[in-house]
Amino acid sequence: MFLMHGSTRHAWAFALTLALPATFAAVWAWLEHGGSIDGALASERTHAEQALAVAEQTFTAGLSQAAAHASFGLQLGTDGHVVAPFQDAVENVVEEPTGNLAKQVNIAEQVNIAEQAAHARLAAGDRAGALQFFAHAAADHALTPEGYLAYAAPLARSDEQAARAVLAQARQQYAETMCDGLPFALLCALQETTWNRQAGRLADDHLLAEVQQSAPRVPAAAIPALLFAITSAAPTLRDDPHLLELRAAAATALQFRDRRAPTSPSPGPLGCALVQRDEHSLAAIPAVVLAQLRRDAFAAAAQREATFTIGPASGSAPTSSPSCTILALAETWIAFPATTPTSTLLSYTARTCLVLAITTLVLGNLLLWRLTRREHAVARLRADFVDIVSHELRTPLTALSLKAEMLAHGDVPAARTPHYLQALHGDVRRLADQVERILDFGRLEKGAALRRQAIPARELLAKGLWAGRTALRLVHQKVEVEAPRSLPNLEGDVEVLSRALRNLLENAAKYAPAGSSVAVRAFAEGQTLHVEIADRGPGVPVAERRAVFQPFVRSTTAPSGTPGSGLGLALVAAAAKAHGGSVQVREREGGGSIFTLRLPIATGEVAS
Repeated sequence: MFLMHGSTRHAWAFALTLALPATFAAVWAWLEHGGSIDGALASERTHAEQALAVAEQTFTAGLSQAAAHASFGLQLGTDGHVVAPFQDAVENVVEEPTGNLAKQVNIAEQVNIAEQAAHARLAAGDRAGALQFFAHAAADHALTPEGYLAYAAPLARSDEQAARAVLAQARQQYAETMCDGLPFALLCALQETTWNRQAGRLADDHLLAEVQQSAPRVPAAAIPALLFAITSAAPTLRDDPHLLELRAAAATALQFRDRRAPTSPSPGPLGCALVQRDEHSLAAIPAVVLAQLRRDAFAAAAQREATFTIGPASGSAPTSSPSCTILALAETWIAFPATTPTSTLLSYTARTCLVLAITTLVLGNLLLWRLTRREHAVARLRADFVDIVSHELRTPLTALSLKAEMLAHGDVPAARTPHYLQALHGDVRRLADQVERILDFGRLEKGAALRRQAIPARELLAKGLWAGRTALRLVHQKVEVEAPRSLPNLEGDVEVLSRALRNLLENAAKYAPAGSSVAVRAFAEGQTLHVEIADRGPGVPVAERRAVFQPFVRSTTAPSGTPGSGLGLALVAAAAKAHGGSVQVREREGGGSIFTLRLPIATGEVAS
């Protein structure tokens, strides 16, 4: 902890490690236990219930209005059974001819003879002859309802207007007559609708009016056949609400002729809804009208409460959501959020804050652990630096002090004085080199500005070899250089780079056996200059090939007693990094190491 309090960075890390988790945990506690989520849930439930109420009221009002304006109200008897408006039996009402009995008999005979003759001519394919007999009977108002329909059909092929006039005359004569269980006037309207469709004219309003007027006199069981005939003659009426209402009303009348009709809104046959208009009447609202009423109800709810959508409940709907039962449809409506509700967002936020609190606490402690470990490493590095530098500086200083003291006291014979002075100069030079190496490393680590200039690669190579020749000569090592005459230029600090090459050569001289050879190879590849220095030393283990370029780190394979401060290779790595390059070491075939210094070629230069 003393390192933490002694470092500003550690203090900030410690503060953040405590402050961030505490902040996230406080937000989580406020959201989860402060009532924010519960309040949002209560508000959302209130809005959902209001949306449901609006939808239910709108649907109920629309249903009541549709029942009040139903075209075919079903009359209920005292026992609750449907008794009207559809007829239970076919009734044929035929007007009696006027005049004396003898005249009536003669007309009947003429009608029978003329109409039978007309039908016979039609069967034989004599349309013109049949029309003459039909016209003669129609002039005497003696055609039966079936005869008028049979007369109008072939007449329309040649004169549609005359055929329509014939049907108009027939309607007046047989206004209340039932023909094969259907009102004669309705059959005439169907015939005219067929002509309109064949001629490409659509005049369905007249047919609908005739249906509404005539349908109550049709037996309920005959309604499906009637509707089939209508939709065949006028396909555009297939989805007409009036006809769908007629179909539903007829089916309801059949269903509740022998049992009581429901007194509350409930589903009916063919997907309709049964609504009691009053004490003595019932309405069957068709499915198409119910669908529109449902859409209107949902739209009204969305307009009132835009954050919620009303729809039928499904198996995936939450059981806690507000709901209402629509008896007329036998379905349950539920309020769905139109967007992500606030309570859900707050819940997600609370969970996220809890996760962040735990994560920041763990990561913060890991960060503190790493910073503390690094601080200990730095402290140990500083201690090692002091020990190594003290040792490296103390040795030449001791030698200097001893030789200077001997010279000062006259203990050195005159003949040996030049030798002592030369040794004294060498110790001073080694001490200066060591100090300069330490200062160079410090400047590079701090990112000091480099004195960049264009450097011919061969010149840099020669200067590095010249600087490292002394160390190689001391151990009688040979240098083998392989470099083409045409090498590209570099851009950088010539002193820093030449010292880096010198350090590589001195490293080879220090660890390679005496009398061995050091191979120096330079070549350009792409936009990079490669300088390889290969020795026959003990090599660098794979696990240490990155660490040896750290300051004050030496390979475990170095022989004991080998001098050095552990700054030489670190200075090489720092110089390469400052110039945008790199340095690596690999194993040399046959034993030893190959150190490769890679430097970028100057901009605009093309590698040869």
